[in-house]
Amino acid sequence: MNEKIKKLLGANMDIDFSNKDWGNSVCPWNEADGTDEHKCAVKNTSICKFFCGIQYLDSVLCSYPYENISVLEKDEMDRDLKR
Repeated sequence: MNEKIKKLLGANMDIDFSNKDWGNSVCPWNEADGTDEHKCAVKNTSICKFFCGIQYLDSVLCSYPYENISVLEKDEMDRDLKR
């Protein structure tokens, strides 16, 4: 990773696709389930099992229908996880 980039761990954020005016994407898990309940990240609660991060400027990286730990390489994760 570039030495000018820092990984900041533990941020609280809400990420979802509830406002269609901000873009044309929808959550593929919501689309498959016919719901709007799934969120990428919910403040103080959870991170979706398909959420793989954010790409500059503000694109969500999603691995649906494959769980994130099954598609990310070890060096793409910021900590060791039991697979």
